[in-house]
Amino acid sequence: MGAEIRRRMMAGERMSDADVCPTRMELLNVDAKLALSRRGCDMLKKKRNTLIREYGTAKQELDAFRGEVDDCLLDCFRGAKLVEMEMGGVSYRNIAYNKSRRIVVGMEYEKVVGVKVPVVSAELSDDVGQGYSFCGTPAALDGVVDDFRKAGIMVVKLAALDKKVHVLMDEIKRTRRKVNALEKVKIKNLEGAHKYIRGYLDEREREDYSRLKHIKEVVLGGNEFEDKSKVN
Repeated sequence: MGAEIRRRMMAGERMSDADVCPTRMELLNVDAKLALSRRGCDMLKKKRNTLIREYGTAKQELDAFRGEVDDCLLDCFRGAKLVEMEMGGVSYRNIAYNKSRRIVVGMEYEKVVGVKVPVVSAELSDDVGQGYSFCGTPAALDGVVDDFRKAGIMVVKLAALDKKVHVLMDEIKRTRRKVNALEKVKIKNLEGAHKYIRGYLDEREREDYSRLKHIKEVVLGGNEFEDKSKVN
């Protein structure tokens, strides 16, 4: 019975007073679990606050970098439009569809307050050439190609930053749920159990004191009666 009650208390299940064993040993167990739960709750709050700060920093970095990517892509498409007008649509599209240098993406993970977040590296491969001839093409085409490659690398890094922000937000939500479960269920349940056991033990102590006092009065009263009988 006691083991089942302790299991339910550790699981955060709500229990009535009738489910709690009002003993001093159980009171010690409840106090130990209550202290542990409060320490755990404090640690989770610190983790949550740190995650919120990290999220704020990552979100600002993401928003700023997204603006850079948008500007870069806008410049790319403007330059591409000018080159297309100079070369002609068919020639430009033939070059655009040619196989060119690939973007090689590498991914690692770093831990932020125990949470794994992606760290991406991106660079151009060296196994394929430009994909077009320098002869018969305008010089502006080289700049447009380089700009698009730069934009591709930036988009990859932007995706990694966006993923980091989402991972941090998901972990913040999970941590908040854990804090709420501890504060509003488990700790509250343990505090109720402590209050009930403490009150029960205090009441029993008062009853024992009154009972002993009554017994003492009866015993002393009986001795006094015997002494008077002997005198008479």
